Amino acid sequence: MKARAILVNFASMASFRVGLAAMTFGLFWILSHRLTTSQLGAFSLLMNAFFMVQTLPLLGMTMPLMRRIAAHPENAAAEISSSFFFALPVAAFIGAGLGLTGRLWYAEEGLTWPFVLVGLSMLPSAYTTVAECVLVGREKMQGIAYVNLGEAVGRIIGAIIAIHWQLGLVGVFTAFVALRYAAAGAYLCNPHLRPPRWQLVEPAMIQSYRREFPTFLSIAVVTAMCTRLDIVLLSKLLSLGEAGIYAAAARLSDAALMVPTMAAVVMFPTQARLFESDPAAFLRVLMRGVRWCLIAGFALALVVIALAPLIIHTVYAPKLWPAAPILQILILGAALMVIDQLLSTTMMAAHAQHADLRSMCVGLVTLVTLLVTFTHFRGLVGAAAAPPAALLVRVLYRLSWAQGRFSAPFVPVAARVLLAAAAAVGLFFLPMSRSAPLDLVLSLGAYGLLLGAMRAVGGGDLNALRELFAQRRGVRA
Repeated sequence: MKARAILVNFASMASFRVGLAAMTFGLFWILSHRLTTSQLGAFSLLMNAFFMVQTLPLLGMTMPLMRRIAAHPENAAAEISSSFFFALPVAAFIGAGLGLTGRLWYAEEGLTWPFVLVGLSMLPSAYTTVAECVLVGREKMQGIAYVNLGEAVGRIIGAIIAIHWQLGLVGVFTAFVALRYAAAGAYLCNPHLRPPRWQLVEPAMIQSYRREFPTFLSIAVVTAMCTRLDIVLLSKLLSLGEAGIYAAAARLSDAALMVPTMAAVVMFPTQARLFESDPAAFLRVLMRGVRWCLIAGFALALVVIALAPLIIHTVYAPKLWPAAPILQILILGAALMVIDQLLSTTMMAAHAQHADLRSMCVGLVTLVTLLVTFTHFRGLVGAAAAPPAALLVRVLYRLSWAQGRFSAPFVPVAARVLLAAAAAVGLFFLPMSRSAPLDLVLSLGAYGLLLGAMRAVGGGDLNALRELFAQRRGVRA
C-alpha cells in the first residue's frame, strides 16, 4: 500500500508540474498574439515577480514544516496556526514592497497598479503556502494538484476576458489576485486542513522559525533570483519590448527545464538510500549519471538549436520571430541544468546544504555580472548568453565540490564532454551547407567522434547499455 501511495503522489505531482507549465505557457502564448512586444515584456516582468515571491512568506521554512508535519501529523492544527501567523506579516511586508517598487521604478511604464495587485496577492499566499506544505507532509498531493491546475485555468480565462474588454494588465492581474483568494478558500474547505486560529499559536514554534529561517531563506531567495532575475533586470537594462522577445524564448526553454527537475525528484530517493547503504555504488551511479546526462543533454540541445527557427515561427506571431537565436542560446542551459539538479540532490543526500547555498550564491553573482556586461556589449543576444554561462560556473563549482568530497575525477570527466559539446555547437554555426538538417547531422557526427577521441565514452558504457537492454528484454519476457 505504501508503494502504491508513493506512486499516486508522484503521479499527482508530475501531472501538476507538467500541467502547470503547460497552462503557464498557454497563457503566455495567448497573450503573445494579443499584446505588443512591450506589453508582453511588462507581463513577463510582472509574472516573474508574481511567481518569485509566492513561497517567500514562510521565509524559506517550507521544507522544515513539511518534515515536521510528516513526522508529527497530530500537531498539524498548531503548526498551521503558528506558521500562518508567522507568515502573514511577512506577506504584508513583501506586498507593500512590491507596491512601492511599482510606484518608484515602473510608474513611467504605467505598471504601478499591476505591481500593487501582485503585492495584494501575497496575503492569501500566506495561507496557501502553509496549506500546501501541510498537504505535502500528510502525503495528500492530489489536493495541491487540483487547486493549482484550477487556478492556472482560471488565470487563462481571466486574462482572455480582461484583454477582450481592454482592461490591460490591470485586468489581467486583478484576475490573478482573485484566483489567489479563491485558492486560499479552496484550501480552507479541504478536510485535511484546519483553519488557522490565533488561540492555537504556540510561541515555541514561532521562536524556532526565527532561529532557523536565515539559512533556509537564503536558499529560497537565491534560488528564486537565479531562475527569475534575468527578465527583471532586462526590463531596465534594455526595454520592455526586448524583454518580451527574450521572454518568448525563455518560456520555451523553461519547458525543457521540467525534464531535469523531474529527473532530480526521481533520483533523490535512490541517491539518499545508496549514500547511506552502499557508498561505492552511490559513487558509480553519480559518476555515470554526470557523464551521460551531459552527453545526452547536449545532443538534445543540438537538435533544439537546429529546430529553434521552425519552433519559434510555428508557435509565435512574426513580431516574436527574433526570439529564435535567443532560444538557440538559452537551450544550452537545459543541458547543464540536468547536472546542476543531479549534483544539488547529491549535496542534499550528503547533508551538505551549506555547500548547495554557496554554489547558488556563486551562480547568482556570476549571473548578475555577466548579464550586465554581456547586455552592454552585445544587447539581447549577449543577455541570452548570460544564464547558460552562469549556470556553467555553478555546475563547475558543484563538480569541484563533488571531486573533493568523493575523491573522484568529476571535473576532468565533465570537461571532456563540455569541450566536445562546445566544438559541436560551434561547428553548427559555421557557414557549412546552409541546410539545418545537414548541419545537425554533421555536428552530431563530430560530437560523437570527439567524445570517442577524448575517451568520454568507452567500451564499458556500451557493455552497460547491452546489459540494460538485456535486462529489459528479460523483464518483458
